[in-house]
Amino acid sequence: MTTHIKLHGSKAERFEQVKAELSERMGYELSNPEVLGLLMAGLDLETLPTERRPKR
Repeated sequence: MTTHIKLHGSKAERFEQVKAELSERMGYELSNPEVLGLLMAGLDLETLPTERRPKR
């Protein structure tokens, strides 16, 4: 299964900032899926406030 995500404006700019910082830490340029994977791996859904937690 493949999911495509398109970001615009400030969200796209923020993603590029995060990608650059993570790439610098890793020592090579990460692909967009690698960046998203690292971000998702660090996300603990159980610690999110109830109003921000995705509905299942």
